[in-house]
Amino acid sequence: MIEVNHSKIKETNRKKIIKLLLEKNEVTKLDISRSLDISITTVSTNITELKKEGIVSDVRSLESTGGRKAMALKINENCRFALGIALTPRHVKLSLINLKKEVIGDIRIRHNKKDIESIIAIAKENINKILNNKEISIDKLLGIGISIPGTVDSEEGIIKNCYLLGAENYNLKKSFEEFNTTIYIDNEANLSAYYEFLNKKDILSNLLYVSITDGLGLGIIIDGKIYRGSNNAAGEMGHIKIIIGGKSCKCGSQGCLESYTSKNVLIEDFNEISNEKLNDIEEFISLFEKGDKTTKEVLERYFNILGIGIANLTMLLDPSSVVLGGDINSLLKENIDVLRSIVYKDNLFTNEENCKIDVTEFKESYLLGAAMVPLEEFLN
Repeated sequence: MIEVNHSKIKETNRKKIIKLLLEKNEVTKLDISRSLDISITTVSTNITELKKEGIVSDVRSLESTGGRKAMALKINENCRFALGIALTPRHVKLSLINLKKEVIGDIRIRHNKKDIESIIAIAKENINKILNNKEISIDKLLGIGISIPGTVDSEEGIIKNCYLLGAENYNLKKSFEEFNTTIYIDNEANLSAYYEFLNKKDILSNLLYVSITDGLGLGIIIDGKIYRGSNNAAGEMGHIKIIIGGKSCKCGSQGCLESYTSKNVLIEDFNEISNEKLNDIEEFISLFEKGDKTTKEVLERYFNILGIGIANLTMLLDPSSVVLGGDINSLLKENIDVLRSIVYKDNLFTNEENCKIDVTEFKESYLLGAAMVPLEEFLN
């Protein structure tokens, strides 16, 4: 037991030192000792090991104050990396980040709704490509985080149900075993919420993230942790029934909130009432930005339904922060005051003071969240 505790203490000290080095451009052993309240001997031992691993290096000798010159140290931010992958109904996306959370590599591949095995093959091919392009060996990879637009068992790495990718009870982790690195798998909205939280953890510990993509998802952060529910199915906001016998949903049911509020609804509703036919959301956004009346009409109906859905969330979970993001961020930002007014209207249980509703400042939060999981595991 003593040996185990000693090992834990050693690992804790090591991670504290790495985190401090990431926060500072240059720091001495004495600075580390004083900042972290760790003995100089312990600091020296850890620094020696970190140098051998290529994580820390000397920068320069500092001016002497009478004794031996102190050596300034710095972290080698490009000594370890984490990879995020998003498998979506139309794209495979990869982002490679370094220890300082800087994106150093990006790849996007359109796959035209191929089957899950083909999508995975594209992902694996491009893992090798992005690592080779940056001349990074697999042993320098802290892990791979994978975002899925469906319910997953994150512990086992299994896609439980993802109709958008045509996968059910699919062992995704096993498919990536050949890379000999830790694989982390989670729901798209959970990872978006996680990334949002990491950037706001100094000011809040709870938040809801509403993800609007090909589906409608909800990520829930409670006390700084993702809330998954008893069966890893928490946050299925998109499949709350709002109209009995309503629109058919891709999940096979009818009247789901998602069938009225996914990004695809905007295109479908526009095409129903316009002579001009759109194929993707970028075309819709472009028309809206040019002042097109039909897009404004479609958006008005869309935000009425989405706003009521979010209002119901505030009544159910009483959050202090609701963040929206996904594939229509520019439309959300342009109309956020309209959406807020719908959420707060006739809402006896919350208001603008105790529940902030905002649009994320980050593009593809789910992808960056996936990359952050192995990095945060390494640091914390």
